[in-house]
Amino acid sequence: MMKMLAAALMFAALPLTANAAWEGAEGGAMAKPVETNTTIELISVHCVDGPVIAVYSKGGGPVLPAGDPDAGADYFYRPGTVRAVVDGAAYPLAAAGSDEAVVLFSEGSEAQSYLKPLDLGLVGAMGASKQLTLAFDITPQQAADGSSLESFARFDLAGAGKAIAAALKPCL
Repeated sequence: MMKMLAAALMFAALPLTANAAWEGAEGGAMAKPVETNTTIELISVHCVDGPVIAVYSKGGGPVLPAGDPDAGADYFYRPGTVRAVVDGAAYPLAAAGSDEAVVLFSEGSEAQSYLKPLDLGLVGAMGASKQLTLAFDITPQQAADGSSLESFARFDLAGAGKAIAAALKPCL
């Protein structure tokens, strides 16, 4: 995990461009958001006990709204508070915490602490689509689409397919 963190920190130091590319590093496929209203700096798709999405935030810790360090992060292990949208198709997610990142899983049952292995449909869609949006319910505000998932980061999926496939080869 320390190698993954070191790679993420090196990747985070690269300049953000409007066409942020996916890069393979230390067993993960990483990308920076092309648009966000949060503290998200980059994500890494990699293997733990299966595929996961690790979300790295400015200053470490949870994903928060940009400019609001006092906001609470009450989305961990709760259903309906995190969602991935890939070219319009929605995938409910659940968040767990680690020392370095917010780790996203597919939304499971209460008996699973709402965490189940990442939906392979989501993984496949990320490899064959144009845009990924990760959305979080952090504040009482509503999103533009009327949902409670007002805090977001968008990622360009151009070139993601090969990088994600290589990163997830050990766990698929």
